[in-house]
Amino acid sequence: MPSEEQHLHPADVADQLERLPIEEAQEQLRQMSHEEAAAVLAEVDEEARPELLHGLSAPELAHVIDEMANDDAADVIAELSPEHAKDVVEELSPEAKSRVTALLHYPPDTAGGIMSDQFIALRSDETVEDVLLTLRAQKDESPAISYLYVTNARRQLIGIISLRDLVFSPPFRRLAEIMNPDVKQVLVTDDQEKIARLFEHYHYMALPVVDEHRHLHGIVSSQQVMDVLREEATEDMQLMVGLSGEERVLTPWQRSLRNRLPWLCVNLATAFLAGAVIAIFESTIAKWAALAVFLPIIAGQGGNAGMQTLTVIIREMALGDMAPGDGWKALFKELLLGILNGLAIGIIVGVVGYMWKGNIVLGVIVGVAMLLNMVAAALSGVLVPYTLKWCKVDPALASSIFVTTVTDVGGFLFFLGLATLALKWFPL
Repeated sequence: MPSEEQHLHPADVADQLERLPIEEAQEQLRQMSHEEAAAVLAEVDEEARPELLHGLSAPELAHVIDEMANDDAADVIAELSPEHAKDVVEELSPEAKSRVTALLHYPPDTAGGIMSDQFIALRSDETVEDVLLTLRAQKDESPAISYLYVTNARRQLIGIISLRDLVFSPPFRRLAEIMNPDVKQVLVTDDQEKIARLFEHYHYMALPVVDEHRHLHGIVSSQQVMDVLREEATEDMQLMVGLSGEERVLTPWQRSLRNRLPWLCVNLATAFLAGAVIAIFESTIAKWAALAVFLPIIAGQGGNAGMQTLTVIIREMALGDMAPGDGWKALFKELLLGILNGLAIGIIVGVVGYMWKGNIVLGVIVGVAMLLNMVAAALSGVLVPYTLKWCKVDPALASSIFVTTVTDVGGFLFFLGLATLALKWFPL
């Protein structure tokens, strides 16, 4: 790297690499030492890493991965193509190969997939003085410490000690006397969203990861959970608008096209459906041209109201804050809000319609249609995600399409249907 960049934090260097043409970024990575490249590679966005690493040979990449923390190394290898990953693993040092393959055994969205194997496990019969002496002797190799974990002869977790308790305990006391045997833990198979909710609720710094026999395998830190929360929030936000949940500003345009085009086609189909509703009432619009002005207003307001409700519901579902029975409470609350908002917006738009054309019938039709569509938006904003969840479909994935379809089609039906009836009763 250029001399002025040599003292940059690895995260800053990673940002610069992501903005370079891929060939230039790969060349910059080759010019770094293995230690520097490892630190930078751990900070590169996971969506940009595969393309950056594609041009590096297996031996080149293996030398860099040998210098990485095992959990970071496993993440990098998991992002490679199967053939490339296999070649890289074969080139790793025996120790790194053993540790990394053990971590690769777990699905990426589980505790085992995000955990770190950098932790300190101790025996219960050790004294405080012995442990402190050991930690001082191994200060260069020891990971950052929040807690120390106490295991028995079978490596089963039996207790936990905070660093503060260790430092302030008398040196002659044994760990069994000062440890907390009531250990909060997660299973290697637990979903990362469940773990994130535990951290958010209890404000843990770290949690031990065990198997069904309480054998200690690793820890999940608060930093790793922050990454999970950011990833899940980004995914839910992007899924709601038809993106893959993995797209970034610098994602290659070919991948972005593959992700976006199918959902745009689905939206196009629903737009044709809304257009078909308008076509049904073509004669009504031909007789009363002023109706056309209010079509986008009614559909737009309904869509906005539906997305407000949907966003609240999706967020609560994603955070796991919806208890049994909360769905009905949410439905009644949103129905009330839909009625109140519909009345307020309906009165406003009805008055505008009356003042514009001096036609009280037009004002009433616009106002009532707006009220009905706002109620439909509120109901669909609750019912659609719950229905998708009941069907085992991620509510964030397709809810927005269904809600906007309801508000577009429903809004046009309400408005043009009422207008058609009004023309029969009150001919122009």
